[in-house]
Parts: sequence; structure tokens; C-alpha cells
Amino acid sequence: MRRLGMTGIAAATLAAAAVLGGASAHAQFASEIEAYESGANALADAQRDVTQRAIDEANRALKAKDYARARRYAATVTRADPKRVESWLLLGAAQQGLGDWSAARRTYTTAVRIAPKHPEARAGLGMAYAHTGDPKAAAELAWLAGQVAECDGCWRASQLTGWKTALEAAIQATPAAGSR
Repeated sequence: MRRLGMTGIAAATLAAAAVLGGASAHAQFASEIEAYESGANALADAQRDVTQRAIDEANRALKAKDYARARRYAATVTRADPKRVESWLLLGAAQQGLGDWSAARRTYTTAVRIAPKHPEARAGLGMAYAHTGDPKAAAELAWLAGQVAECDGCWRASQLTGWKTALEAAIQATPAAGSR
């Protein structure tokens, strides 16, 4: 149950305990609820710690160009926290490093579904499109070009420009799907 739902149930049960068993039953049940919530919070904190360690390991593996290891750790996080775009980006980068562009395309598609305006996800999807010969790469390039124009010297300008330049090069280097 969600915590909010459990709190509502707990409040109703506390009220019933007060009526049926008096103040001592109420106090005992309130103590049990606090212990339950404390345990649930500790479990959530532990899960966040494990997830962060897996992300850190995936990042280290990517830097070491150990793409298989990076894929393993990133895939673990995507299963544990499927709405966390960072894990999908790490998984996509690992798949790119392994040259598995079809898998990278599926991964970056998921990342874009989660965060449609995330430039790194859109750049990764564009690269996957380009490397699989999909003309949709041009649409991602146009989107990135728009971001570069909107940015106009913002703090991400060099990063956006780098992604745009890399995507342009990938599009030029990869034959279109119909010409293969």
C-alpha cells in the first residue's frame, strides 16, 4: 500500500483502538505504526543507496570503456527504478559502446518517453536512428538545433552543440535505410 493509504488506515484503526481498548491500546498501536513507518523509510533509503551505487558503478565502467559491465549495472537500475531517466541514458551509452544500436534505439526511445525534452536522451535517440539508417535522425537533429538556438550561450551551449555536431557527423557517415 502507499504510505498515504496506510496512514489513513492507521488513523481509522487508532480511532477504533481508542474506542475498544482505551488509551493504552491506542498508544501501543501508535507506537507500532511509527515503527512500521520508520522501517518503511529505512527500506526506501536503503533502496536509494543501492540504486545510487549501481549508477556510480555504471558510470565508472563507462569511463573505463567496460561497456558490458556498464550495461549490467545500468540494466539493474532500469529494472529497480524504471522511471529514472539517468539509468536509461547510462544503459543507452553502454549499448552504444557495444555497437548494439538497435538496443540503444529502444533504450533511448524509453528515455525520451520518460523525459521528452531531455537533450541527452534526444541526442542518443538521434544517434541510434542515424546508426540504424532511420531517417528520423533528421528530426532529432532539428530538435537539437532548436535547443542550441534557444540556448544562445546558456550554460549547456557547448554540450548541446557537441551533441548536435556528433549527430550531424553520424547522419552523414551512415547510409540511409533505403540505400543499403
